[in-house]
Amino acid sequence: MEIIKSKDFKISYTGISLSNLSTVESAAAIIDKDLKIVKLEKLFSMSDVKYFIDNMTGIKNNIIMVSIPENEVMLNSKWKYNSRTYDVVNLEDKIQNHDGWTNRFSTRGCEYFKELKDNGVDIFRFDVDNIKKRLGNCYSYRERTPIDCKSLQDTLRIKYNMRELPVNMLPVAQLEAILGAILARFVALGSDEFNPVIIGDYAKLPVIGI
Repeated sequence: MEIIKSKDFKISYTGISLSNLSTVESAAAIIDKDLKIVKLEKLFSMSDVKYFIDNMTGIKNNIIMVSIPENEVMLNSKWKYNSRTYDVVNLEDKIQNHDGWTNRFSTRGCEYFKELKDNGVDIFRFDVDNIKKRLGNCYSYRERTPIDCKSLQDTLRIKYNMRELPVNMLPVAQLEAILGAILARFVALGSDEFNPVIIGDYAKLPVIGI
């Protein structure tokens, strides 16, 4: 099953690394068929994201991949459960899901992205960890540490010959946006090494993985 139709008309590929908060940096990257970076932008609020996409040239000839941010209020460790002293934990099998505490992912921007999809834009979601690991980024490095970011940047520079990337380290959000753009390129042009497929659905948008 083809992920998109009319692949021949896709001439640019966009990745957006979306943070879970407006105070944390997001980023957008656009590359062409030759893996050349056309644009690399820092973003913060959803207004920044909307302005970037709404003013994108040739959006119908573009594939957009948006990362799925983690939920910042998720109760993902024992101390977080115990710290909720003002809310009694009941004795049911599951803790009550107040304010989305047990949701793994954030719904930030989902309505806007769904609106774009309904208007005919080829927009998808992707999981950053899935792409990083499949591209060969080292498993042993702690996520988003300087050595992890350096490893990812070196992978892009050497494995995909993106020599225009600077030697000094880029912000992690921009590197993750480039990953999304590369995945979008795989969807349009195919890959000898990977086979992009739909691995799930999030907020009514397909999630692409390799």
